[in-house]
Amino acid sequence: MDEFIIKLGYSFLTLNTLLFIISYKSKYKELKYFIMYLVICTIVQKLSSDLSANGDNNLYLTHFFFIGQFLFLSLFFSKILELKKWKKFVLFSTFVFSISFIIYFYFNQKAYNEWNELEIALTSIPLIIYSFLFFLKKIDTIDNKKYIYFNSGFFVYTLCSTLIFLLGNIGTRSLKLYVWDINQVLYLLFQIAIFIEWYKNFRKLNIFCYIKNKIKP
Repeated sequence: MDEFIIKLGYSFLTLNTLLFIISYKSKYKELKYFIMYLVICTIVQKLSSDLSANGDNNLYLTHFFFIGQFLFLSLFFSKILELKKWKKFVLFSTFVFSISFIIYFYFNQKAYNEWNELEIALTSIPLIIYSFLFFLKKIDTIDNKKYIYFNSGFFVYTLCSTLIFLLGNIGTRSLKLYVWDINQVLYLLFQIAIFIEWYKNFRKLNIFCYIKNKIKP
């Protein structure tokens, strides 16, 4: 069952990436950053699975994921939140943090091949704050539900997974496995929320519906 949930979550990730790429429209400027986030998640997951299957170290890929997630979703949230007063600060801090981590791991090979709790905290907590601010914004614009499904899944999953990653070395092995199983279920629910986001707000008109409407008398 655990293996099934993991594979189903990754399958939804791949499907979501393809669906959003196909549905991209230039008028949604923020969507390109969201798609870049999905693409880097898909690439990292594929490479990580291949390395794990061969018994090779894949921890260094976590840096690409957390930095990539932080960079692209910070840009994404800066667009949908319309942070006029804070936009320059958000963009500046995003690039400074990202470049600083890249330089650090480039010159510190040992850290590059290890798990880094500080990196997880510094790249995840700002995104959780942006996500919470988005909820507050949606309170005043309840009619517009665009990105609300994604944001709901992202907030719950990222908040829980960040705590799991930061506290990953605490407890017995059986407890860690149980917590990891919970994380996989949350990841699957997160990917389902992204799919619902696409279905509700971004799916294109079905070609068969289009033809059907054309041939109506």
